[in-house]
Amino acid sequence: MLNEHGIYPKASDILPLFDLSFCASEKKATAPISFKGADYLFIYLLKGNGELSLNSKNHTLHSGDFMVCRPFESKIFSPFIEEECEYYAVSFNGRHCTDLLSNLNIIPKKDYFVGRDSDIISCLDRAQDEYRKNDSASQFVAASLFVAALGILSRLSISTLPKSNDNGYEKIAPALSAINSDCTSKMAVDEYAKMCNLSASYFTHLFTKVTGFSPMEYKQLQRISIAKNLLSTTNLSIKEISTIIGFKDPLYFGRCFKQSTSQTPTEYRNKK
Repeated sequence: MLNEHGIYPKASDILPLFDLSFCASEKKATAPISFKGADYLFIYLLKGNGELSLNSKNHTLHSGDFMVCRPFESKIFSPFIEEECEYYAVSFNGRHCTDLLSNLNIIPKKDYFVGRDSDIISCLDRAQDEYRKNDSASQFVAASLFVAALGILSRLSISTLPKSNDNGYEKIAPALSAINSDCTSKMAVDEYAKMCNLSASYFTHLFTKVTGFSPMEYKQLQRISIAKNLLSTTNLSIKEISTIIGFKDPLYFGRCFKQSTSQTPTEYRNKK
């Protein structure tokens, strides 16, 4: 649907994804492939078997398995030498990714078996086709289809664990919601902890256990995600973007951005 300005809304205005990239869709893969950067990684193995190395810890994936990996982890997927692999690999990021995965009961770094499902394959194929068109409407459609694929995967998974208070998500949900809604605020850790009725130390421990990041690391990740979106979709200057996401010093913003993405803001913009 066109907005009041006569243009399609960005996917990030509506969906929980700021950035979506099909980094691999291999029909006859035999060589290892490395994935880097500040994005989540989704991998779905359709044929064959392989090994996914996450920060040097190996996970064996079989045909019909999928896994989601957290940002900032070193990720290398290696098909077993004696057989060919067919798989999808998608990188994604956004301010609500943790909520999205939690609501779908998808736990990062846990392998799930769903088999070879035609509905999932159709969603991912169509999402990839839309992504390659590289216009605002197509990016919105691609992100929508990818979220639909995740939903089907979650529903079909025979090993998906139901969300419970034991995993800690519900306890930190108020803070997660506050950070996702306004990651540019100056709220400190103890304020987020108070919001959840937890001590600062236990809140930090629980937050890190659930999300894989400390509260401030998670907050900065959301700010960098907004910056990536603004660099990709606007002509705002680096200084203007750094101000919007709460950095007083553009140079410090540039250092943080490069630390997260391995690129300067200008390099990231020029490659998009």
